[in-house]
Amino acid sequence: MKWLERVILIAGLATIGYLVWKFNPHVVLTQIRLFGWGFAAVLPLQFCDQFFNSQAWRFAFKSQDARGIPLYKLFLGRIAGDGVNYLTPSGSVAGEFIRPMVLGDVRPEAVTNASVFVAKFAQAIAQMVFILGGLVFVLDERLSFLSLRERKYATLAALGMLIFLCIALYLAASPKSVFFTKGKWREAKDGMADYLVSHPVRFSTCIGLFVVGYSAGALEAYVICHFLGMRIAVVMALAIEVLSNIIDSIFFMVPAKMGTQEAGKTAIFLWLGFPAAKGLAFGLIRHIRELVWASVGFLVFAWKRRQAAFIKEAAPAAGQARFGNSLAH
Repeated sequence: MKWLERVILIAGLATIGYLVWKFNPHVVLTQIRLFGWGFAAVLPLQFCDQFFNSQAWRFAFKSQDARGIPLYKLFLGRIAGDGVNYLTPSGSVAGEFIRPMVLGDVRPEAVTNASVFVAKFAQAIAQMVFILGGLVFVLDERLSFLSLRERKYATLAALGMLIFLCIALYLAASPKSVFFTKGKWREAKDGMADYLVSHPVRFSTCIGLFVVGYSAGALEAYVICHFLGMRIAVVMALAIEVLSNIIDSIFFMVPAKMGTQEAGKTAIFLWLGFPAAKGLAFGLIRHIRELVWASVGFLVFAWKRRQAAFIKEAAPAAGQARFGNSLAH
């Protein structure tokens, strides 16, 4: 599949290059330069998003297992996993295997793995709930570029994806399913099934916190537009974020959102009646923010992996030392 990954990356870079050329490189760079100190406001906003996502992961544990887990470890696990998901062509899956490693041995491996499974399903469901809420309750009158039929199709598509995710969750956790039937994954699956049966309120809270995390993206959209010189209503910032999530869910396989971020935001701004060049600048600014945070997450992953390797290498040496001391005595 490496050739396909290369094709996707080349196509993404070509899309960015074409859009920058079409809207004049000087104009686009001027927009980003004028954004200036806006980065000092936008970059820290991701703390808000990751705070709610970290709290959501805490609720993906059973109540007795969640007690005493440091929030900073959950936070590091979230950004490390997100960084790997963002920078690798894995369909947002590889990072989920990283989170337990970053969390360490604060809980048994099966418990941590089960929490990651629960959190992944909860986040996927939350994204569809966020999209549905935006389409049905908030944006119905704002999406004037879509006909009533197209809005209904978009809503039905999001509802269908939500139902599909719930069915997939049931099948993954069912004792009779053929998924995750060996070794530690069987233990994690059993833990997830037990969690869903015994903690439905915690699971609902987990979903709700992820929804809040997605909603925080609307605040970032509002701030970016403000520094780009656009005075928009809060509901329009929400519209930008809901439509962005629709595009992200369609092109989730594209690593680093290469090209889809810029093309998507350009199309969204055109649809909403804003200048397309502003949309491209918005996409590039958000891409820079995502790359910065993904790079930090990847560094956390590399640090934790090196730390784990060091502990693994040191353990036999420590055992030999203790054995030698016992012989000496």
